[in-house]
Amino acid sequence: MMSFEDVHQANGSTRPFFRSFDHEDNGDDDLDEYFHQPEKKRRLTVDQVQFLEKSFELENKLEPERKIQLAKDLGLQPRQVAIWFQNRRARWKTKQLEKDYDVLQSSYNSLKADYDNLLKEKEKLKAEVNKHHPFFREFNILAAIRISSIEGK
Repeated sequence: MMSFEDVHQANGSTRPFFRSFDHEDNGDDDLDEYFHQPEKKRRLTVDQVQFLEKSFELENKLEPERKIQLAKDLGLQPRQVAIWFQNRRARWKTKQLEKDYDVLQSSYNSLKADYDNLLKEKEKLKAEVNKHHPFFREFNILAAIRISSIEGK
């Protein structure tokens, strides 16, 4: 199994694992304290995301042991890893549905074109037969009358 430190060092990165959102000093210290959350939301670093992406490519399901190991390797909470995988699977599923739709749309368009061509060919053949053999029209009419009279008995 690959380790985050190997990937992190191979990229030559010396950045910290986390980047926090920068908040402007708006002078509302009282409000900030009132609405203060226990911990600022942290974004994953590029290296962490790359590592998680590689791990996702290997297996998109996350077993508990693997989640804990990834969390340790990346310096994250297991819950963060689990949520990242859940979100990534949702994005993967959406992309997969889009691909499937495109394949089905292409197949439908091809079948529709074939069907339309067959209808045109059928009409052309009917016209050809009627053009060369006008008595077929009468024959078809007589045959239809005969069939209906037999069925009527």
